[in-house]
Amino acid sequence: MAEAPEVELRIPCDPQYISVVRLVVAGIGARVGLTVDQIDDMKVAVSEACTNTIDHAFPPDESASKPVPITIRFVPREGELRIEVEDVGQGFEPDRVIAESREQPSVEGGLGLYLIRQLADSVDVQSAPGSGTKVIMTKRSAR
Repeated sequence: MAEAPEVELRIPCDPQYISVVRLVVAGIGARVGLTVDQIDDMKVAVSEACTNTIDHAFPPDESASKPVPITIRFVPREGELRIEVEDVGQGFEPDRVIAESREQPSVEGGLGLYLIRQLADSVDVQSAPGSGTKVIMTKRSAR
């Protein structure tokens, strides 16, 4: 496969668009040589990252009153897919949330990041209060 271009998708901060993101993951994942199981893992991981943005990035009154996009960037490489999910929301302290989810993930908080870390080969969360969030997930082909 020749070096593939990056693909960027911007969706509204609305759960009904997550299925579109999952379709793109499937198409690009197959192109870089991920297995069906690896593609399924990344579809769940990116769904969790988008759901976290929808549920936590903006105060409820703000996301309902204006269209706030989520940017999903796909960076395909031979045998590897990196996906970045980025928002311009209120941000958070990732070290604290990640530490809490390692100890005991729960439905109330940290389960999404816990799942993402279990499903992707590498995960980097870049965020700070007031600065938005970027979750970078990478999956490498087992071939």
